[in-house]
Amino acid sequence: MAKISDEELAYEIATNRSYLRALERRLARKNPEISVTANERYVDNVPRGERASVGPLYGRVGLAGPDRDLGHAFYIGTRYLNSTDWDYPVINWAARTAKVFFDPHAAHELDTDVVVRRTLTAQGAEVVHASDDWAVAVPADQSPFKTGKLQVPPAPPRQQARRPTGSTSSSARTTASTDHPVEQVPRTRRATPPGPGPGPKTPREKPSPGAPAAPRAVVAGKGTAGRVPLPDKPADLATWQPHAPLVVAFSGDSRADPEGIAAVRAVDMVRYLARKQRRVLVVSAWTTPLPRIVSRIHTAAALVGLPAADARKIITVVQDTEWLARVAEYPRFTDTREPDALDVGRYVKDIVEQAVQICRRRLGWAQRDVQLSAKLEVTYEVIRMGGVPTEPLKLGKYSAEWIATLPPFGAAWGQLRYLALFAQLVTAIRGPDSRRPYGHVIVHGEHDLSGLSCAVIRANNPTAQWTILTELIGPGPGSPTVDRRRTLSVVERLGLQDPRGEVDAITVHAARLTRHTVALPIPKAAVTTPAGVYDRAPDRRPQPTEQRQRSASAAADLENGMRAVDAVRYALHAPRTEAMTSVLATLQPDQYRLVTQPPTMPLIIQGHPGTGKTIIAVHRAGFLVNEETTKRGPTPRVLLLGPTEQYVRHVSRTVRELDPTGAITVRSLPEWLTELAGLGTTTVQPGEGTAEDVGGFIVALAKHAVLESQDQPGWQASRLTDKVKMTYEAIRSSIDPHRRPPTSQTEQRWIEALPPFPKAWAKRRYLPLFAQLGLLLSGKRSRYDHIVVDEAQDVSELEWEIIQAHNAGGRWTIVGDLNQRRRLDINHLDWHELAKRLHILPDAELFQPEVVERGYRSTQPILDYANRLLPPNENQPCSLQTDGPEPSVIRASTPGKRDLRAVGEASRLLDSYPGGTAAIITTDPDAIDKLLLGNGWRRADTAAGAGDWSREGRRLAVRTPDSARGVEFDGVVVVEPRYFVRQEEFAGTLYTSLTRANRELVVVHSKPLPEPLTKH
Repeated sequence: MAKISDEELAYEIATNRSYLRALERRLARKNPEISVTANERYVDNVPRGERASVGPLYGRVGLAGPDRDLGHAFYIGTRYLNSTDWDYPVINWAARTAKVFFDPHAAHELDTDVVVRRTLTAQGAEVVHASDDWAVAVPADQSPFKTGKLQVPPAPPRQQARRPTGSTSSSARTTASTDHPVEQVPRTRRATPPGPGPGPKTPREKPSPGAPAAPRAVVAGKGTAGRVPLPDKPADLATWQPHAPLVVAFSGDSRADPEGIAAVRAVDMVRYLARKQRRVLVVSAWTTPLPRIVSRIHTAAALVGLPAADARKIITVVQDTEWLARVAEYPRFTDTREPDALDVGRYVKDIVEQAVQICRRRLGWAQRDVQLSAKLEVTYEVIRMGGVPTEPLKLGKYSAEWIATLPPFGAAWGQLRYLALFAQLVTAIRGPDSRRPYGHVIVHGEHDLSGLSCAVIRANNPTAQWTILTELIGPGPGSPTVDRRRTLSVVERLGLQDPRGEVDAITVHAARLTRHTVALPIPKAAVTTPAGVYDRAPDRRPQPTEQRQRSASAAADLENGMRAVDAVRYALHAPRTEAMTSVLATLQPDQYRLVTQPPTMPLIIQGHPGTGKTIIAVHRAGFLVNEETTKRGPTPRVLLLGPTEQYVRHVSRTVRELDPTGAITVRSLPEWLTELAGLGTTTVQPGEGTAEDVGGFIVALAKHAVLESQDQPGWQASRLTDKVKMTYEAIRSSIDPHRRPPTSQTEQRWIEALPPFPKAWAKRRYLPLFAQLGLLLSGKRSRYDHIVVDEAQDVSELEWEIIQAHNAGGRWTIVGDLNQRRRLDINHLDWHELAKRLHILPDAELFQPEVVERGYRSTQPILDYANRLLPPNENQPCSLQTDGPEPSVIRASTPGKRDLRAVGEASRLLDSYPGGTAAIITTDPDAIDKLLLGNGWRRADTAAGAGDWSREGRRLAVRTPDSARGVEFDGVVVVEPRYFVRQEEFAGTLYTSLTRANRELVVVHSKPLPEPLTKH
């Protein structure tokens, strides 16, 4: 990555300012508003909106030749601008064309044309830094960012050219081997429809009606420029038994060659299956790799002396949509709209099998000669009707919702969204082709296939012999390894079986193939662990010396698969600000994939502190309401819930940049619950509380109390607040067991201990109860289409009940870290339990959360200190920031001297990081406030939020462990860690507070430290 010259940076700064002015002119015509916090939205009980702000340019992409729509270069920005609005083409960051910038290693129609990607780093709305990532080395005077036609020379040696796999320069594509004939593949560009976000389509193209199959030959030879030559016989592949399932896992390394490995495996299968009259199926999730796979098959066949004609007879190379169309016998596509998540769920397979069995029994297909088309139509209508009157289908929540949307057979037949359904129907009715069955199936890009597509492929592979090529490894510390969780997901989706009870796998990283073995799960009945043997796991955590030795190499491993590394490091070392700034310019490929998942796809994201979870949550909300995402329907209403008001202030500016329509509502959970309870905007006091405060029995108790209270005098004319008060007092006075639902002795003691309403209504522990009462009494529910919950590990069961009642669309993005839980007795034990509770997927037991592991915020010394609080077998997070001062631990003799030293250290941190931020995190903020007031500090303006102080132009934040969640500072002083630990052997609150620091951490204490922090 190369930093650009001062002249070019000045040009990009001026260009960005011009873009901002053009964008403001466009937004002024639409007059958008956006919801912010409740305190800011209401002035004298009059709701008001806040104008959406504009975001800067994030990057620029240079191409080898002029594109019809994009020219030699185009920008990536907050929103699309066409030629009538501005002088340059700007692609919306959420458009599919932008994938070529955010995910360089992903397949894309433009990937072979990209010469350079320029990352523009901004502070606020001003570009302050820029750097180029060159995919092909070209002379400076021929840069695509210059005027004139670009002539790209042949690709440089591999150590100089950093290109995705399979990409070549334009001149290399026209240079053929002299030993073999060449068949050029035409690159067609479909006309760009009017509307925002023009640009070429992504590789996930669906075949148009009557479109010919992909060409069967491209370039024959040992490889193309910039690629690793295809090995003759890789030992890890050639010596593999054909009947043994094989998973080939790829990292983001540009030297990996999935097409070459697919070709070698296919040719080996040809020689094995030739005498058995069985075929080899190579099915890919994308269209772009198909010609390359065919070319590599020809090369591999020539290397082993296999005639190309024999290979063509047995090997079928096809894209999954085209193959499904063949199975379903689709004549043409009448509608090319993409399927929703409900259309391709794995439960569809069970519904199809039920319907086929009903039709076979009722219609007697075995004794009657019925045409396939008639069987297909009848079975489809049986599904659409939910079965027959005497034998209904067994349906779940999601399958019933899906069936209700099915159109009649005549309207559904030919639609792309129902292609997988009809392919599954045909397979279930007719069965696989028994004349020439597939003997081996090679799946390329399994991670991009739907569950239903995998079920159809599985049903058409009776021999159950597989080779799976997928992205199951990623950047991480140490040597690349196979992700066991995702591998087992592949095993379950495709039905991989092996009598040994394990699956063999190969990782491909840096052109090196490594063998691995992934054990299949053992049935619970077979587990015979003696009692007490594993009561406590041994402590296998590395010691500090070992951590220091591996931190540098681990940080280097973290950079694998990243883009714009220099720009990321520049942003990490910049001073922190109170408000989050958009990081779209440096959004990493793994983050981009999570942000841009289909809106119907539920997400649960687990990650350690500083791994970018909040960034993903905020940008995910922006993607859901983006004009590119909502082209074919109304803009959804999205609720973004955070833990505190400080969190809401932290993210609101970025939300305003990403949401021009005001479709995103940003709330803190306590403030939102207060609104539901009708208690106004009164500050809610934090409190410890008990597990019964948020127990499931409260819902039934609240419903009963509402019914009992409706007979009170003046009920109908009362305000919501008065009704909540009367209902609460009815709960307190319900001593007669005949007048309330039966409860346990623990719950009865909880009811009898309830304080009077004036004392209870301002306490955080009773807020979920009041919100539930307000929800039942008002009957008004905000109908959101998608709810994003950040810091979800601290949401209780009763709070989830309330949130779920407002999620009309049933779509979720849930972000959190189980290691940061404040309480173990009021939260779900793991994400699978939560997924089951919210009915996120029909097969919640198989649902796996997405895990983000790369650390950005805190330095490695800070993480090493905080990691001592993690459970023994928990993965240790690593950070890109390996440098930084060691955490300072200061012992004071008295609490007074402790607080005085904390204020002094905070002042020093502000001097050390000018323009940055510092915070004191303490369980006793009143004592710190008194010291600050006596040392010349004054409370900042109310807009900055409670707990902010200023002196001589400097700002200092004073936070409690609760209010510090979800925010970050350059320097942090943590006061008296002993008081942070609320439960024995669990220190989630303290772990969260220690990791709020970006550059420097200071711990001041007068009491003994928690035991884990005393170990070295």
